[in-house]
Amino acid sequence: MQSNPSLARRMTAQYASLQGAYWMVFCAVMSFASAFLLSRDFDNTQIGVVLALSNVFGALLQPAAASLADRARRFSLRQIAAAIAFAAAALSGVLLLIPRSFWLTAVLFCLVATAMLTVQPLINALGFVYERWGLSIDFGLARGIGSLCYAAVSFLLGLLLERWGADVLPVGFVLLYLLIALLALTFRAKGLTDAPAAKADEKGAGEGERPSSLLEFFRQNPRFTLFLAGATCVFVFHTMLNNFLMQIVVHAGGQSADFGAALTVASALELPTMALFSRLVRRVRCEALLKISLGFFLVKAALLFLARDPGGVYLSQVFQVGGFALFTPAAVHYANAVIAGADRVKGQAMLAVTNTLGGVFGSLLGGWLIDRVGIPATLLFGVGITALGGAVAWLALGRAPAPKG
Repeated sequence: MQSNPSLARRMTAQYASLQGAYWMVFCAVMSFASAFLLSRDFDNTQIGVVLALSNVFGALLQPAAASLADRARRFSLRQIAAAIAFAAAALSGVLLLIPRSFWLTAVLFCLVATAMLTVQPLINALGFVYERWGLSIDFGLARGIGSLCYAAVSFLLGLLLERWGADVLPVGFVLLYLLIALLALTFRAKGLTDAPAAKADEKGAGEGERPSSLLEFFRQNPRFTLFLAGATCVFVFHTMLNNFLMQIVVHAGGQSADFGAALTVASALELPTMALFSRLVRRVRCEALLKISLGFFLVKAALLFLARDPGGVYLSQVFQVGGFALFTPAAVHYANAVIAGADRVKGQAMLAVTNTLGGVFGSLLGGWLIDRVGIPATLLFGVGITALGGAVAWLALGRAPAPKG
């Protein structure tokens, strides 16, 4: 099929809506988890355990869902993503209606958050599902719209929470998960085959190629596996920063307003990088872009360690523009280029696992280190683990094969 710019723009708009819906759910579930669970009489330690377990289960289920999508014969990728979103919407409805039972709330919230993490690699993979027909979707722009939606829903939910209380949050979960399901089901390019996931991937794979098991995947992609290990270390400190930024700002002499401003600086700078990524990647190879982003992560960590006032924190947040904002679309494109067609969904899942595992270790280590050794030593640890992980990932990328078509 020849390139169709009009259809590509329409599909990019549809995909941007799907990414936007996903990151609104992510914001509602993860960013407002403490507000909801505190309203159900959880303490901070219990909240940390629930979130850590959600990340652990997500790390286990992301590759499992990807394997299902790689091997599915009856269902398309969008149908599998929609099914998970429908299930999460149903669980969210139960979470809203149940009495204030500690254990039921803990289990249901953990399942709702796990579903949110599990569907992420499937949604990322949908951005490339029509490439075999020559239809290119602007993943970077769509992901940038996701960041913008994240910021918008954060502001809106803050207002609703103040007026209506924490029970408004499960209502938001239900509506947003249903929106994801609807957008996933309607994500179709008219006139193009909507094949089941496995059948579709075979068109991009070699003759007779079949999806591998998880262990086979690691053996067949040693450099990519090494890159994942390094990226996981980088995301340990990235998560620590996100989860404990308030404490870091206060340590630097800031107030709540400075905390909000620091978040705004980082999120606002994600959109231009992601929106321009499709042009950038045509001029610079993904491996090089990932190396640049790893350098930005390290500079950001070092500046945060050196910050002595809120202005220093703001300066470190500026480096989000070339760190997380560049790493996210570059890693997705890189995985799609170097992983065999039959395993591409699995490759996207393993990228999501690195972020999820970083969330587990970052959440647990961050609080433990701050309580025991203080903010400065915690930030120094962050510089060290970012440097170590960045070096490992850099070396893996330096030996990576050329992207496949």
